[in-house]
Amino acid sequence: MELLGPERARRQPAPWGAPGGALPGVPRGAPGAVRGSGCAGLGWGLRGAAPGRGRLAALLLVVLAWVPGGAPACPALCTCYVSPPTVSCQANNFSSVPAGLPPGARRLFLQNNVIRALRAGTFGPSTVTLWLYSNNISSIQPGTFRHLPALEELDLGDNPHLRVLAPDTFHGLRRLQALHLYRCQLASLPSGIFRGLHSLQYLYLQENGLLYLQDDLFADLANLSHLFLHGNRVRALSEGVFRGLPSLDRLLLHANRLAAVHRRAFRGLSRLTILYLFNNSLAALPGDPLAALPALQFLRLNANPWACDCRARPLWAWFRRTRVSSSPVPCASPPQRRGTDLRHLRPQDFDGCPEEDEDEEEEEEEEEEKDEGGGGGAVAVVGTPGRALGRPGTLPAAPPSAFYRDGLPPHDLRGSQPRPPPPSRDSRGPPEDDVPLAAAPRLAPALLPLLALLLPTL
Repeated sequence: MELLGPERARRQPAPWGAPGGALPGVPRGAPGAVRGSGCAGLGWGLRGAAPGRGRLAALLLVVLAWVPGGAPACPALCTCYVSPPTVSCQANNFSSVPAGLPPGARRLFLQNNVIRALRAGTFGPSTVTLWLYSNNISSIQPGTFRHLPALEELDLGDNPHLRVLAPDTFHGLRRLQALHLYRCQLASLPSGIFRGLHSLQYLYLQENGLLYLQDDLFADLANLSHLFLHGNRVRALSEGVFRGLPSLDRLLLHANRLAAVHRRAFRGLSRLTILYLFNNSLAALPGDPLAALPALQFLRLNANPWACDCRARPLWAWFRRTRVSSSPVPCASPPQRRGTDLRHLRPQDFDGCPEEDEDEEEEEEEEEEKDEGGGGGAVAVVGTPGRALGRPGTLPAAPPSAFYRDGLPPHDLRGSQPRPPPPSRDSRGPPEDDVPLAAAPRLAPALLPLLALLLPTL
């Protein structure tokens, strides 16, 4: 995955299609740039040729040196870079994706426009990074992303008119590692929309209008490490909502309307270290659902109407046997305990409460042991070339700085942050099968000696 961070290059890459008469692919003033029609520096036996024939031969030399490696034209109002192949068309008031995008471009920056629709065949198969955030996108034609096998980051966030997604919108994106769908108006997500995204590590769904999350919605995301669901309208978490997420490290569910969490909602999240449930409508967590999170380190439960009566005992008992960094858990009821931290209740505060059902607890433990013993199958994942394939979680995590853009400290992850400027260099370099746009003109000089031998016959 390309590191989309601040500018770290020693010099700005040369844009192609530069104005002022410079040839495409040749920066103005760079060695090899052609200005006007003179060819005084080319030589190659032309000094003794007749003036007419010399000009003709010089013209042929220029044509041979330029045509085979001519870089694609840069779309109007856009800026194009040679290495890595990048097209930046941001903030130009485009109402549609500009025509003539170079098919070999690896990074396309189209954010902050007023693009309304996306159509199939618009983007080339070499695209690795595609930014379309902060537009007016309301429809995505089926197949728009189907033939983008190299795509690793897709940002469709902050498109407030995007209300519906087809079930197969993202099918075929086997290398996709980061998917941004924040601040749209998605009230629901179709089942199977994330099917086959085995390489996905970062999924941004915050600040939509999601009302519910169905079971097995994320079942194919074995390598997902960050799942952002805060700022929606979800009211309940069912038993299988997070099934199939063995690599999940961070789960943000704050600022929803959660009032019910199934006792087995978090089963299988054995690597989860951060869980945010603050600013919801939770009065209790029945059945001790947090017991399924052995790696949990940071927990936020504040800003909920916690009932500190018998319903609080499972959560209170979990805090007594677990070491975890937690926010305060202030009681909202009963009145005599309002403001008291649930974690600081005393054993006698639960006198008179019915004993927990031991048979039910033993049954849950047996089910968890079965899940742990039978879920060791290998999962084939396709990632960036050179990355390991194999069992869930073996895909090396991409640098968080590349995708985790909330930019806020761990105690408050509710806001947004401006995007970094498009970088000028690819930290990894183009893949071996890509021909850099700037390298193509160097193929032409190999033909020059042959042409020089033919000059006397002109």
